[in-house]
Amino acid sequence: MADRIHERALVAQAMAPASSSAARNGNAIDMMGWDGCDFILEVGDIAATGTLNAKVQRDDNSSFTSATDIVGAAITALGASDDNKVVIISVCEPSERYLRIVVTAATAASISGVTAVRWRRHGGLPPTQEAAEVVVVAPGG
Repeated sequence: MADRIHERALVAQAMAPASSSAARNGNAIDMMGWDGCDFILEVGDIAATGTLNAKVQRDDNSSFTSATDIVGAAITALGASDDNKVVIISVCEPSERYLRIVVTAATAASISGVTAVRWRRHGGLPPTQEAAEVVVVAPGG
């Protein structure tokens, strides 16, 4: 049987899809027991004069009172020509327990959402998914 992502990784919504013209902080992603996390930024419409930037921050606590940007874990200046694209920021072996994504729309509104996929779990599998539903279709189905 094929190896399924939901049996080896933990998928969670890091930031709900929304239209914004300011900075938005994503949810805290607890990395205890995981080697890395891919932040999948789903870009919708970026206004003609707008730009969209994203970065990943780390902290020892889930409230992010002393958040630090992770060097190199960022994308900058997505513009109107980047509408309806998917961008992935991958963080390997973070030095602090919690991660979050920060998405900033500048000049004009943009629509985006982010999914976090934690991978390479230490310990028993499969992880308990946060997804509302996982549908598995049998081979040939």
